[in-house]
Amino acid sequence: MILKIIQNKIKNKINTKYIKITNTSFMHKSFNKNSHFQIIIVSKDFEKINILRRHQIIYNILSQEIKKIIHGIEIFAYSIKEWKIKKKKIFRPIKCVNLKNK
Repeated sequence: MILKIIQNKIKNKINTKYIKITNTSFMHKSFNKNSHFQIIIVSKDFEKINILRRHQIIYNILSQEIKKIIHGIEIFAYSIKEWKIKKKKIFRPIKCVNLKNK
């Protein structure tokens, strides 16, 4: 449910070519099952916008969810041109420091 909410809110504000949202909460020891997410988003809207501004845009879109539900977000925001180079990259979620590596 929360994944759909995140996706719909982003799609309503940003013209997305590609979007993938992954729930990574299982990698974080002390948080609920809907607290951490990885967002990969590709948009023409990101042309000529630096990475900090892209992240600010996404944080603003999800501000209500961040206040109430979301504890952590990994954001990968690319222009279409950047995505052509990056799309073969494997996006591994960041592991929580509280989890032991096994």
